[in-house]
Amino acid sequence: MYGKPRIEVHPENCRGCRRCEVACSWTEYGTVNPRLAGIRIWKLEEEGKVYPVFNQTCLDRFCGKADPGKKMDDEPLCVTSCLFGGIKMAREVSESE
Repeated sequence: MYGKPRIEVHPENCRGCRRCEVACSWTEYGTVNPRLAGIRIWKLEEEGKVYPVFNQTCLDRFCGKADPGKKMDDEPLCVTSCLFGGIKMAREVSESE
């Protein structure tokens, strides 16, 4: 049986485009301001890597910021805006399966 949806982070797929930050801030506040988003893209210049990092609220529950053009009600806009698979939805599977 599937459990509640959760966000799964795949930093190896993140390209640092920040579409997820823009989508989150635009939907919540009507402005493009990544500092207001529930997700941050951390860039480690020395290592040449980027990491999507969510605040705890985003990880604990679905924010409700769904893409109006998509039929999935339990997929946040940050996930649908990610073109490279850096963040995806995963379903927890119960231990009885």
